[in-house]
Amino acid sequence: MSGLYVFGVVQADALADATAFGPGLGGAPLRLLPGEGGLAALVADAPAEPPEATRRNMLGHTAVLERAIAAADVLPVRFATVAPDATRLTGCLDRNAEAFRMALAAIAGCIELGVKASWQEGVAFRDILDADAGLRALRDRLQNRPATQTYQERIELGRRVEAAMNTMRDRDAALLAARLDPLAERSLALKPVDDSMVLNRAFLVKRDREPAFDASMRELGEAQGARMSFRYIGPVPPYNFVTLRADWLGEAA
Repeated sequence: MSGLYVFGVVQADALADATAFGPGLGGAPLRLLPGEGGLAALVADAPAEPPEATRRNMLGHTAVLERAIAAADVLPVRFATVAPDATRLTGCLDRNAEAFRMALAAIAGCIELGVKASWQEGVAFRDILDADAGLRALRDRLQNRPATQTYQERIELGRRVEAAMNTMRDRDAALLAARLDPLAERSLALKPVDDSMVLNRAFLVKRDREPAFDASMRELGEAQGARMSFRYIGPVPPYNFVTLRADWLGEAA
């Protein structure tokens, strides 16, 4: 495989030594490839074979970007992006320089942090029943009766529990977002991965506000730990806040 494996786009003077961020996939050294419009691509020679989407390769790609974003603002490029050659890549940088600069300005001085919150096992159902005497009574009536005789009632119980769970999820998610959103420049709700998930949200946070965000996460863990478990991720490349796509032969979109 020939060409250049592309990790990201930066201001040409933002990074002094690209080799400090480790080797590229396949062990090739990293380097900066500058264009003529004040931008540069963080690249390495592409591996001999197209990189497979294995956990190891994707973690390697992300690790390079995480080290780079600790030093400068970087527009991350998706995994396994390979430019045919240096001429085509610098041409892309120059053609799309204004769009790239606008995208860099939108994330300037920021990092992405991710928060996933899920109810502890059994918490949602317990809280719903504690709050609704009618549901408790319906649950109790069904406990010792055959399913064949209570089919419609069980459907009704499931429907009411689901509705109550959705209401509780919205309430708990709003509580968490109200605490964290003010600390971020922007935030984005991501799709929950299962029924126990309360919040899956990405936050674009100024670097100097990361300690305040950390402190809020600790406080939420202490206050809500009996009801929810938290997964706090980052800093990571701001993939969720960079919507720019550049075709090596076309325009930014």
